[in-house]
Amino acid sequence: MCNYLATITFFIFLLCGVNKKKMSHLQDVNSEFIEILRILKIQRINHNKVTPVCSFLVRPSDSTPGDYSLYFRSTEIIRRFKISPTPSNQFMMGGRYYNSIDDIIEHYRKEQIVEGHNLKYALSVQHQEQVLTDTVEGKEIYNTIRRKTKDAFYKNIVKKGYVLFNKGKGKRWKNLYFILEGNDSQLIYFESEKRATKPKGLIDLSVCSVYEVHDSMFGRPNCFQIVVQHFSEEQCIFYFAGETPEQAQDWMKCLQNFCNNLRKPSQPCSNKRLRQVSSLFLNVEEAHKLPSKHFTNAYCNIYLNSIQVAKTHPREGQNPVWTEEFIFDDLSSEINRFEISLSNKTKKSKENDILFMCCPLCRLQRGQMIDEWFPLSSHVPLKNMAPSSLRLRVRYSVEKIMPVEVYNELKELVLLKELHVISALAHVCGQDRTLLASVLLRIFRHENLEAQLLRELNDREISAEDEATTLFRATTLASTLMEQYMKATATPFVHHALKDTILKIMESRQSCELNPSKLEKNEDVSVNLAHLLIIVSELVEKIFMAAEILPPTLRFIYGCLQKAVQQKWPRNTTMRTRVVSGFVFLRLICPAIVNPRIFNIIADPPSPIASRTLTLVAKAVQNLANLVEFGAKEPYMEGVNPFIKSNKHRMIKFLDELGVFTELLQQTQTHYAVTNSMMMSRFITTVCVLQSQTLLQFLL
Repeated sequence: MCNYLATITFFIFLLCGVNKKKMSHLQDVNSEFIEILRILKIQRINHNKVTPVCSFLVRPSDSTPGDYSLYFRSTEIIRRFKISPTPSNQFMMGGRYYNSIDDIIEHYRKEQIVEGHNLKYALSVQHQEQVLTDTVEGKEIYNTIRRKTKDAFYKNIVKKGYVLFNKGKGKRWKNLYFILEGNDSQLIYFESEKRATKPKGLIDLSVCSVYEVHDSMFGRPNCFQIVVQHFSEEQCIFYFAGETPEQAQDWMKCLQNFCNNLRKPSQPCSNKRLRQVSSLFLNVEEAHKLPSKHFTNAYCNIYLNSIQVAKTHPREGQNPVWTEEFIFDDLSSEINRFEISLSNKTKKSKENDILFMCCPLCRLQRGQMIDEWFPLSSHVPLKNMAPSSLRLRVRYSVEKIMPVEVYNELKELVLLKELHVISALAHVCGQDRTLLASVLLRIFRHENLEAQLLRELNDREISAEDEATTLFRATTLASTLMEQYMKATATPFVHHALKDTILKIMESRQSCELNPSKLEKNEDVSVNLAHLLIIVSELVEKIFMAAEILPPTLRFIYGCLQKAVQQKWPRNTTMRTRVVSGFVFLRLICPAIVNPRIFNIIADPPSPIASRTLTLVAKAVQNLANLVEFGAKEPYMEGVNPFIKSNKHRMIKFLDELGVFTELLQQTQTHYAVTNSMMMSRFITTVCVLQSQTLLQFLL
């Protein structure tokens, strides 16, 4: 016993001496001390024998998860050596690198680990209370030692991976590594996967709710939020953004299963094969008589149960018109109201809500669109204020989702090659065109028939158009479908073509301003023009080189467009080029340049200089794609004309070659977080039922 006490006492004094200047290491000291006690306990139980000099033990480190500790008994004390895994799957000890822990042991069996001593006797501690015999070969013991990976710390990993994370609306987005631990309903986040043994934070999902976030909130898609609701009124909100809609939906579904406010049907269905889902369609139209003292640039914040989920763009004046629509699918049963507050856009970092309205969902007749002026109240007393109001178009739907086989006949009708039902709906849907397009696109993509749908609708659009100059200028079902399909499938192309150049623009402080009315004092316009031309040249070059990244199905559709316009306008030699340009540049590339956040190219808003540069670059690229030079309308941009002239032939070649796919390649089925039965139910509820009378009149 004295031998044990002497060893322990000596070890404690040694550790305390090492850490006098580093009191923050007391936790590590405590872990090491506990480990020595474990070793000594094994010795005492094992026939009261003291482990001989040169005995050793290797086990996972308690103080630094992921590392290992080699304990060695010398003549006087037990020494500890740290073994650290490296990113290259090697192990480092004492400044040397080894391929395995066995290699370390074999090395120090031959070489001295401390002066006059080598590793000789392996001590096994597989479990804290398990005693092994003294006559076990080292190789046999250490074959059971495996590297303790990051996942071994968590008992039930439901989901893991990288997601963009934001702790508040004014904060920066960070790409962090997350682990959803099912047993404790915890979401744990780390700096990176390699550092997944050292959490940066933890979210207790048992006191949380998950809400979808509209693209408008951050100017980027695929966002959602976790709202931590404590017993007090105070809320803590964490924001997330997925790389794709599928990734965001997948994370949301997994997280919702572990939240305290679980998603349940608002009314239980007697038939277990039925599922009930709620959705809210909200169109913010206009406001009337906003007080001029408080509003010059008004915008609306949209809330569900007091949690902000969307916002409109700012609009000038006391009678602003927005006409912006928002769709919130698969609402949680806890959501019982929506609210809208009006704020004024200023240069201040914080903009307070001034006016507001609230509407309980029970006030709305299910499935019916209402168009109504709602009175606005003020958060604080406003003197001499005339009554203000907000016009909204709202529809609250509750759908019963049936088994997929129930929808088979309807699906066959919708998928008919002649597209009779779709043609009829296109004529009657009007304001519901975006919703109709999104539902149709999901149904047809699920069946790998999107090329047939887009080709047929585009051909009909071309046949019905008399003037080549106005083709696809109006927003129709065909153009809306094309826009949605490009955004869904061409994101890798956009990233490859634009991301590097846009990131350079974000980092640069050099202005590209050419407009004399916007130039700063003593600013040299020739320097700005030279910088703009460098950026545009680099960007256009990367766009030309990225053609092969565009999906084959999309290029096949471009080829069908070229063939159709050539047949309609055989004498117009540039039409086949312009029809593709109108989609690729006007509806895909240039919107991504002006607002890179909608394609997740950047996380944070650009600076005023970067924002203006992006606008000027988009102008130059769009004119090149249109094959036209700048003139009297924007004379300050005429310095870009030589670049446009010298690159017209390359642009024509690029656009013409996008349509060389004359045959459709075999496709893999597209999978969605939203089920096929839910898509068909959405088609019935939001399209067919709502337009039933008009549709019937059209068909008859």
